[in-house]
Amino acid sequence: MGSKVGKPFIDINVTPLIDVVLVLLIVFMVMTPLAEKQMYMRVPEYEPAARPVPPEQVPPDQTVLTVLANGRVVLGDREMTTDEAMARLHAAYDGRPSRVLFFNAEDRASYALAVRVLDEAHRAGVNTIGMMTDAPFTRPRP
Repeated sequence: MGSKVGKPFIDINVTPLIDVVLVLLIVFMVMTPLAEKQMYMRVPEYEPAARPVPPEQVPPDQTVLTVLANGRVVLGDREMTTDEAMARLHAAYDGRPSRVLFFNAEDRASYALAVRVLDEAHRAGVNTIGMMTDAPFTRPRP
């Protein structure tokens, strides 16, 4: 009897592969519910009748600073230079616990000017800045 030399037996044993896949499936099934994160946030209530506040109705303790396209600023309802406005802000916020400033800029005002005014306001003592999206007035007084 002669020995037969045949081709080698080439077959992949998939049992360990199936074991690993099942273990991974179980791990992911257990970890998925634990991985869900909750983010708590406060969302403002919907106000359909919200309108910009006219300048005469802005409370006196709220300071509004607006950058104009010509390089000047409006503090409250008075148009002035940036240096004058910062001197007034520094005097107004000195010793005050709440240093909130509402900031607005005209659409044509340059971004660099707006950032420079914000930096100077921060140096003048403002610690909280609220960005406004609607102008609270139509025309500043000179």
